[in-house]
Amino acid sequence: MNVQVKKVYRNSYLNIISALFKKLGLPQLIDHLVPVDPQCQTRVSDAVQAILYNVFDGRQALVHLEHWAQEVDCEKLIRPDLHPSWLNDDALARHLDRLYEAGIHNVISTCLIHIYRKEGLSLRAFHADTTDKTVYGAYESASLEALQITHGYNRHHRWQKQIGFGLVGNEDGIPFYGDVHDGNLPDKTWNPEVLSRVHEQLKQAKIEDEWIYVADSAAMMKETLAQTKAANAFLITRGPSSLRIVKTALAEADAEDTTWSDPFTLAERNGATYRVWETASTYEGHPVRLIVVESSALDQRKGKTLEKERTKEAELLREEQARWERHPFSCREDAEQALASLKASLRPRFHRVEAAVEEIVRLKKRRGRPKKGAEPEVETLYFLHLDVEFDQDAWEQARRKASRFVLVTTVPKEWKGQPMDAQEILKLYKGQISVEMNFAFLKDPFFTDEIYVKKPERVAVLGYLFLLALAIYRVFQRRVRQFITPEHPLKGPGGRKLTRPTGQAIFQLFQYVNVVLFKLPDGRIQRSLDRSLTPDQRRILQGLGLDESIYV
Repeated sequence: MNVQVKKVYRNSYLNIISALFKKLGLPQLIDHLVPVDPQCQTRVSDAVQAILYNVFDGRQALVHLEHWAQEVDCEKLIRPDLHPSWLNDDALARHLDRLYEAGIHNVISTCLIHIYRKEGLSLRAFHADTTDKTVYGAYESASLEALQITHGYNRHHRWQKQIGFGLVGNEDGIPFYGDVHDGNLPDKTWNPEVLSRVHEQLKQAKIEDEWIYVADSAAMMKETLAQTKAANAFLITRGPSSLRIVKTALAEADAEDTTWSDPFTLAERNGATYRVWETASTYEGHPVRLIVVESSALDQRKGKTLEKERTKEAELLREEQARWERHPFSCREDAEQALASLKASLRPRFHRVEAAVEEIVRLKKRRGRPKKGAEPEVETLYFLHLDVEFDQDAWEQARRKASRFVLVTTVPKEWKGQPMDAQEILKLYKGQISVEMNFAFLKDPFFTDEIYVKKPERVAVLGYLFLLALAIYRVFQRRVRQFITPEHPLKGPGGRKLTRPTGQAIFQLFQYVNVVLFKLPDGRIQRSLDRSLTPDQRRILQGLGLDESIYV
C-alpha cells in the first residue's frame, strides 16, 4: 500500500483560534456586513481570518502573508478549497479597501457587540483608556477624513510618528468598543466623545440600562461629567492632585479625628492593604463622592522620588553644617542675624534641625614670634552650630501621604439593589488594569509588528483588525480560565502550576502539535496528528467544547 506524506503543517494553537472564531459566527457576520464580490476568488472573511491567524502566529507584513499561508493548513483553518496563492498582497489590499469603504469602525463594533451577546458578558461596568503605536511609513491619502498619522509625543515623551488606540472593555479585558484614532488626539477630547459612542453602541444592542464608566484622571472634566449623565452612565476616575476638591479631601483625611475604615485587601494573597475614607463635594455643578484611598504598597515611582528628596536634603544639610562651622562671626549680633536668615531658608521635610549660636574663646593668632613675657591675647568668635537628626515620624507621614490618592465618582451609594460603598468603588477602579494589559498585546511585536501598507485607510483597517484579534484572544483566555482552578491547575513549562494562565501560556502548551497530510493510493487526502495529545491538551480542548477534529 503506497501512502505518501504530502505535507506537514505546524498548526499548533491556530486551529483552536480558528474553531473559536467560527463558533462565534464571525465569518458569516463579516461576509454579511461586507458582501462577497462574485468576481473575487476570496471573501472578506477569508482575508480577515488570514490576517488574524497570522497575528497570532507572529505577525508578518502583508507582502509575506501568501508565503506564510503555504506553511499552514488554510483549508482547515479558513475554509475548504482555499488556495494559499489567492491570499496574495493585491487581494488582501483590495479587501482592506473594501472593509474601509464599508465602514471599518461599524464592522468591528458590530463584531464586538456580537461577541458580547454570544458570550453572555456583563455590561455593568466598562474600563476605558487610550494608547499610542509607533508607525514608520510615508502614508499618503487624498481624503481629509482619513486617519491622521501625525508626529507627537508618546507616553514616554518621545517624539514619534504615531496612531492612537482607544479601548473600552470589561474586567476580563474583552473590548466592547474600540477605535483607531489620530495620533495627536488628547484623552481629554477622547473621553467625552467615546462616552457618546459607547452609549450609541449599547442602544444598537438594545440595551438602555445604566452602566459605569471607569477611566484615568484625564476623564475628570466638566465635559466628561456632562456626557456621562447624557449617556445614562456613572463615572469612576482618579482625581488629579491639582484639583481644589482633591486637595481639600486629602487635607481633611489627614486630620486627627478622621475615621478611616478598617484595613482590607482586594487580592486573594500577597495583595496590598487598603484603608478608605469618604466625603462629598461638587465639581462644576455635579455632585460627586470623593474616596481617599491609602495603600500599603507605596507607588514605586513616588517611593523613588521620596528617597531622592531625602538623600538630597541630607546632603544639603551636611553642606550647611560644614559651611557654618568654618564661617566665624566677630560679634553676636551678626551671628544672630545669620541664624534667623538660616532658619527662614531651611525647611527640611525629613530632618529635625536645631541651630544655635555657639560662642568660642580662643587664642588670637598673630604673625611672627610673640615678644618675651607678653601675655597671650584671646578673641571671642561666634559660630552657627547645626544639630541634624533624621525625623522618622515625618518620613513615615510623607510615605503615608504619598500612598494616598482620591477617587471621584458619581455612582450612588446603592445601585441596582447593591451597596456601592467605598470599597466596592475601589475594587471597580482597580479593574482598570484589564484595559492597560490589553495595550501590552497591541504593542507586542510578536502580534502587531510594523505596519507596512501605503495608505492611512489601510493602516486604520489593520488597526481595527488588531482590536478584533485582541477580542478573540481575551475570549479564548477567559473561556480557559473558567475551568482551570487552583485545585486543578495546568502544568506549564518546568512543571510550573498555572491557575490563571495567560493566552500565551496556553499557546505554548500547543506549540509542537503538528498535522501530517497523507495521500492515500486512491488519491484521497487524510490528516493525522504526528503524536498523541497530552492530558492537559485534551483537557483544554474538552473545556472549550472541542476535540481532535479541529486538526484532522
